[in-house]
Amino acid sequence: MEYRCKMISFSSLNVSPYGFIMPLCDKCQSRDCTNPIENIETSILGVVKKVKLYNRGNNPKVVVECEGFI
Repeated sequence: MEYRCKMISFSSLNVSPYGFIMPLCDKCQSRDCTNPIENIETSILGVVKKVKLYNRGNNPKVVVECEGFI
């Protein structure tokens, strides 16, 4: 099932009062999600991390809210 999500661009590093904003999908346990989520390796301040980003087209986005998050 494709869930509605609130997303922000991953092209700029997004910072909150609690640190960097990481994708909600990294912690999600939903088994029926069909959103175009991809594992992407990226460097965050020189540290390579694997993150799950919503990627449709050429601009990966960070999911910050999702109806299907478990």
